[in-house]
Amino acid sequence: MTYEESSEKVRQALAKFSNTNSEDWFLCLKARFGMAEIFYALHDIKPNAEIITCPYTCITAINPILVAGLKPIYADITPDYLSIYAPDDVLVGKKTAAIVMQHTLGIIKNKQKIANFAKKHQILLIEDSAHCLTRFARDKENNIISDISIHSFGVEKILTTTKFGGAIYVNPLLREKNPELYKNITTRLKNLPKPDRSMSFRMRTYRYNNAVLQRLPSGIKQNLRNFEIKTGILEPAIYPFEQEAKQDQSQTTNSYINERILSQIETLKSNFIRREANVNLYQKHLKSKKFEKIITKTEPLLAYPIIFNTTTQANQAYAMLSSESYFIRRWYSPLLYPGPKNIKDYFYNPKKCPIAEKICQKTLCLPTDLPIIETQKIIKLLND
Repeated sequence: MTYEESSEKVRQALAKFSNTNSEDWFLCLKARFGMAEIFYALHDIKPNAEIITCPYTCITAINPILVAGLKPIYADITPDYLSIYAPDDVLVGKKTAAIVMQHTLGIIKNKQKIANFAKKHQILLIEDSAHCLTRFARDKENNIISDISIHSFGVEKILTTTKFGGAIYVNPLLREKNPELYKNITTRLKNLPKPDRSMSFRMRTYRYNNAVLQRLPSGIKQNLRNFEIKTGILEPAIYPFEQEAKQDQSQTTNSYINERILSQIETLKSNFIRREANVNLYQKHLKSKKFEKIITKTEPLLAYPIIFNTTTQANQAYAMLSSESYFIRRWYSPLLYPGPKNIKDYFYNPKKCPIAEKICQKTLCLPTDLPIIETQKIIKLLND
């Protein structure tokens, strides 16, 4: 299968699962690369623009703003969504160009307030759907409310074995709303270069390399991992330089990545069903009085967040579940995970986001892709 054929098949699959049109999808090697092109396009039209986002996220979701020469403006989050819910008008200034609507762990619910905010201030609505592949925030008529939506096949996402690949959905209504921006974004995304030989090697060997590293003693593993990153053998989920407000040149996929995606994407329906069933179990059987907050709407989440009453309780539960060999995530602790080397480079003031600062220390993210019997064991361990 040629690159062009495999790319079109991926776009068609994305369209099928999302009830959209394949011509509105654009592929990239990593979702962060597609995001960068969007912000470069914005910079071309509005230099030095500001983008409203939240700090409860990965550093790779902020770097695309910075490398494009734009400035992130941080809004605090709500415990109900672990993201922005109702932005304050005070965040908007003459330079504001867009707001990022992040579906943390796949929590979508109703984001209409953000859509109304974007419409009121005539700014771009960018949807971060990296944790909920092919799922969108929609209005009552089932229309997609965002101008642009970011999706990911990457590491620790909904499809667990694809490891690489991102997809950008550009709402065709943007063509009428802002034709110059629409053309700039789509042209950039269509003309991304393919991975070079070195990157292609790292992609092909990624799973095997990590499998070997995971079997080594911790000290040896970390030293070897650092050596492989420095020498270009291993492609890490996050490079050290990405903690310094930098990222690689944007690239698209290749035939190998497309075929990896195509081999897995047809499992998406069963994947969502399994995750939703586990979310439902957590909601029904976790003893809510033990926690400050439990998400109550059933969705096929990437992981199920529970907010403990104290950081100490969260740390104890993490140690206990980890000792039972369960992979428990601590997204996003610290904020802008895994944390900037210099916070000033990111224009972030912790005092302006007190809820995010507290929640990140007290939240555990439970797996949703396990067999039901394993989820029941986790619930029992937490309830005891």
